[in-house]
Amino acid sequence: MKKLSAIIVILLLIVFTFFPKHSKQADIEKGISIDIARTHYTKDSIKKIIGELSRVNGRYLQLHLADNDNYSIYSNVLGQTSTHSNHYYLTKAELRELVQYANKHHVQLIPELDFPAHSKAMLTLLHKHHPSQYRQVVSSYDNTMLDFQQNQTALDVSRQLINEVADIFYQTPYKDNLKMVIGGDEVPGGGAQQRDFVSYMNQLADTVQAKHYTPKMWNDSLTHEGLKNLNHSIIIMYWHQPSKQSPSPTDFFTNHFMVENFNRSVYYVFPRAQQSTHSLAKQKADIADTRLTDFNTANMRKDPHFNSYINGEYLTFWGEFASDLKQTNLIEYVYKFIRIYFNS
Repeated sequence: MKKLSAIIVILLLIVFTFFPKHSKQADIEKGISIDIARTHYTKDSIKKIIGELSRVNGRYLQLHLADNDNYSIYSNVLGQTSTHSNHYYLTKAELRELVQYANKHHVQLIPELDFPAHSKAMLTLLHKHHPSQYRQVVSSYDNTMLDFQQNQTALDVSRQLINEVADIFYQTPYKDNLKMVIGGDEVPGGGAQQRDFVSYMNQLADTVQAKHYTPKMWNDSLTHEGLKNLNHSIIIMYWHQPSKQSPSPTDFFTNHFMVENFNRSVYYVFPRAQQSTHSLAKQKADIADTRLTDFNTANMRKDPHFNSYINGEYLTFWGEFASDLKQTNLIEYVYKFIRIYFNS
């Protein structure tokens, strides 16, 4: 009997030590994400968004920093170090001011990098400032992607960028709850080379954790086999199920991963200069009607996925069609959806 009791205690210790904690309703994160890579947001525009978030009791602002189009912040690693305000990236001083402003308004900033795909802007800067290093890290399979297949130099560059961003965005008030996105979406060859892909993402996650952040990544390039070896500390951002054979939210829950709902059919917003009144009204209504458990899957809405491993939900503003908008119009557009989202 004593042996059985000892075994039970050991098993419980393993579960509570290595698996993420379940979420309570009060712990569910409700945040927004803005794409500052494809569309430039000035420091003052981001401060206004932080202020509006704080006003509606929003606590999380994820910043999509890098994509094929642009690397939108200061980087010594990439040779992007101007101290003058510009329309391409936020300077180091501007970023420091944003962090201080977010702290003052009780908003947590979540920096989002995108590895290994969607890396054309990073690679372009490497090619300009470190051409020999560029040749070592660019994928021969896709020139907009870092080579994730057992390429130590590519891994080192990824880690350098993570460390740099972690230092810039460190917020002392959230030192026990910092988060950073490491990418993982739409990875060419990621399925066929799943073992190498998962190994690469795990090593990035280790780097993030060493800086006292919790790693987050997108779901779509992961397979059922990959889940078996993926670092369980990674929070999964579930935006859609690529096929019926791809892992569903339930598959991530079953494998003890915390999951956030980034439902692309409802929670993806594309600010633009021209949009019909009807389509705008429909999108607003859909956001108001969508439940936390409505993920974008093959059986969307017919099969709600409720589980205590749900960590949160995010409304995302992508920048593909917003480049023609003035900053004032862009902010007004974001404000409208923030108010609908947080009042739903």
